[in-house]
Amino acid sequence: MLVNPGVESLPRHLRTVGSWTLRTVDDLPRMRASLEARLRADCPSAQARGRDDDGAVLSESQRIVLVTSELVANGLEHAVPPITVRLLTDGAAAVLDVVDGCPEAPPVVPDHRGLGQGGHGLRLAAAVADRVRWYRTAGEKHVWARFDGSAAVPGTPPVQVELDLAK
Repeated sequence: MLVNPGVESLPRHLRTVGSWTLRTVDDLPRMRASLEARLRADCPSAQARGRDDDGAVLSESQRIVLVTSELVANGLEHAVPPITVRLLTDGAAAVLDVVDGCPEAPPVVPDHRGLGQGGHGLRLAAAVADRVRWYRTAGEKHVWARFDGSAAVPGTPPVQVELDLAK
């Protein structure tokens, strides 16, 4: 099943505040640490804290790093490295753009996988981010996730998961 078929590119008003290139999963810890530093410096809303449905306290920054890790792991497993990650912002929202060189392979949410079988990264990303989309350019696939800061604000309605699995 496809995740939101490739029709929505990134909003144009965002500025890039960080970029990383990863070739293996061994690059993930360094990218996470650098991403957290960029979030602190350039995305004040990423420091908001709130409770998830189970009462756990998470910062928006932790949510962003989690989703980025999942999207990068997908790229490293299913596409051809290197994978490029860009952090973009408009001063309020944070957007993570994960780019691989495999545009012919759209992101897919696997059917009927049990816990421990893997394949839940895109579902997790869609549940945690405010929006997850993808699009293709010449020679590249972009999977992006937007964080408006609202997911971590107490009293905010639950995030709607937007998976278009019909196409």
